[in-house]
Amino acid sequence: MFNGDRLRVARQRRALTKKSLAASLDVTPRTITGWEADEYPPEEDNLRALAELLKFPVGFFSLDDSDKTKTDAVSFRSLSSKTAGQRDATLAMCDIAKDFAIWLEDKFNLPMVDVPDLRHESPRTAAMILRHQWGLGNKPIRNLLHLLEAKGIRVFALSENCREIDACSFWSNYTPFIMQNTTVNNERARFDLAHELGHLVLHRDAAPSGRQAENEANQFAAEFLMPEDSVRSIIVRYWSMEALIDKKKVWTVSLAALAYRLHKLGLISDWHFKSLNIEMVNRGYKKDEPNPSPKEQSKVLQVVADRLREIGMPFSYIANQMCIPEAEVKGFFDGMTLIPVEGKSGSVVNGGMSHLRVVQ
Repeated sequence: MFNGDRLRVARQRRALTKKSLAASLDVTPRTITGWEADEYPPEEDNLRALAELLKFPVGFFSLDDSDKTKTDAVSFRSLSSKTAGQRDATLAMCDIAKDFAIWLEDKFNLPMVDVPDLRHESPRTAAMILRHQWGLGNKPIRNLLHLLEAKGIRVFALSENCREIDACSFWSNYTPFIMQNTTVNNERARFDLAHELGHLVLHRDAAPSGRQAENEANQFAAEFLMPEDSVRSIIVRYWSMEALIDKKKVWTVSLAALAYRLHKLGLISDWHFKSLNIEMVNRGYKKDEPNPSPKEQSKVLQVVADRLREIGMPFSYIANQMCIPEAEVKGFFDGMTLIPVEGKSGSVVNGGMSHLRVVQ
């Protein structure tokens, strides 16, 4: 049976409006609306044309309803600057990410979710509570991505046509998700992850929204990555650029983030902070982070990739099981694993569960 909701997902993944899709198929926009509303199914030739144009298998359009991701349920970075097409493409990717997570949970033993609801706490207090609950104390977090995965957060990469958005996060029932842009440097990626973690614990119902929510998530991320007591314990005679470059590696943050944190904590003056920012611009450090740290890699997706390689299956194995394009599967892994999956002809999958344990 044709499912119009799946047409909606495929159309949005390609950032197409109903009008533009209709024009490509030489039908009316009302026809597309009727298909998506399940008022009537497309004829066989139109279904094949849809599959070819949208690059989704025909079988995808017969899957059950997706767990539709609503705009107000997702925390986007700088959503206001994005086009409706970019937003909808990302929302549709979130729909498919939920399907992918279900596939993973069926095949692997994923970590249980341990992410509290701290919506009634201030951002700083929430960060302190979470650090205590997760047994971190004031220690720097060596690998943030591994920590989030160990606490049951499903972290996937944003596909190529969604990377205008830095990152986004959302809850699906009781499972937290973060979608990240893997093309940025590690220092920025870590702050993005901490920022989205702030949304997950502070804004579980996606409220408040807008600038207030973004500021709160930034405050959370700063305290979570660079605890005040930890920063104050570092004795520096004068915070020169060289001192910043040396000390940023303690918390694996960017020069800009550390300078901003020092300023907010009153450890450097307004004039000093402004001077450091001017020097960062002049040295090109706003664009190219000096002494960048190695990118953090996903343990969860690495185990999946390794398992597929062991049984001689490429990414197309997952794609065929889920009835989605192989490119969608690859998109979730892109930039998050070091080892590619190489298929081998004649291999047979023996089935069964794979045990997946992720430690921080």
